[in-house]
Amino acid sequence: MPRNVLTLNLVFLALVTPAVTAVEPHKWPVELKVGRFEIHSDFDVATQAALSPELTTLSSDIGAILGIADSGQPVHVVLFETGAEYQRYMRNYFPTLPERRALFIQDRGPGMLFAHWHVEIATDLRHEITHALLNDGPHPLPLWLDEGLAEYFEVASPLRFGGSSYVPAVVARSEQGLVPSLKRLEDVQDLKQFSDVYYRDSWSWVHFLIHRSAATRQLLVRYLHDHRSGTEQLPLSRQMQQISLDYSTDYCAHFRSVATNLSLDQ
Repeated sequence: MPRNVLTLNLVFLALVTPAVTAVEPHKWPVELKVGRFEIHSDFDVATQAALSPELTTLSSDIGAILGIADSGQPVHVVLFETGAEYQRYMRNYFPTLPERRALFIQDRGPGMLFAHWHVEIATDLRHEITHALLNDGPHPLPLWLDEGLAEYFEVASPLRFGGSSYVPAVVARSEQGLVPSLKRLEDVQDLKQFSDVYYRDSWSWVHFLIHRSAATRQLLVRYLHDHRSGTEQLPLSRQMQQISLDYSTDYCAHFRSVATNLSLDQ
C-alpha cells in the first residue's frame, strides 16, 4: 500500500502531544477496548464486523509466524466515519504531515493509528497494526523489513502465500532471473526514497524468508528476536550467506515454486 499509507516514527514531541490529548476518552463519542487496542471513534464502530477480527487475530498470527511475544503495550486506534472528517482532523493536529489514507505514528509513548472507514479499511488496519506490533520496542526495524512485513501481513491470512498483487510481477521477474538486491534495500533509510518498486521487492524477500524453508523462516525469527533485544548483528543479507551459498538462485527457485503451486506457469 505504498501510495496510500504512511508510517512515521516521530521524534518531535510537539507533534505528538496534541494528538495524545485528542484521544482522551472524554473527547470521543465511542470508546472501546479490544485487547491492547484502545479505540476512539466518532461513530459506532462496534457494529462494524470487520474491526474486531483484524485487531485480535493479526497479533496472534504475527506471534505464531515471527515468534514475537505480545508486549501488551497499548495502541490507540482513532477511526473516523468519513474521509472528510479524517482529513479535517489530521490537518488540524498534524498540519505538517502529508495527506494519506491511514497513518501510524510512533513516538516514545504509545503508538497511534489514524484511519477512516472505507471499503479497504481491513487492509489498512492489517498494514498499520503490523507496524504497531513490530515497533513497540526501543529499536525500530530497518525500513525495508518493516515495510516488507507490513505489505505481507496486510493481505488476509488465507491469501498471504499467493494472493498479494505483487505475485505476478515478482514471479515474472524471477523467471527472467531478475533478483532484487537485498543489500540495496538495506541501504535505503529515508521513507521518501522508498519507491513502489522497493515495497514490491521488500515484500518478495519477506515472502521468501517466511515460505522458502524452515531454515529461512528461522533466520528471520532469530533476526527479529535479536533486533528487539538490542543484540548487535549482521544485516540479513550477510546472514543469508550462512544458510545458502547462492540465495539469489534460491530466490528464483522459490518463486518458480510459487508459480507452480498457483498454476501461474500454465
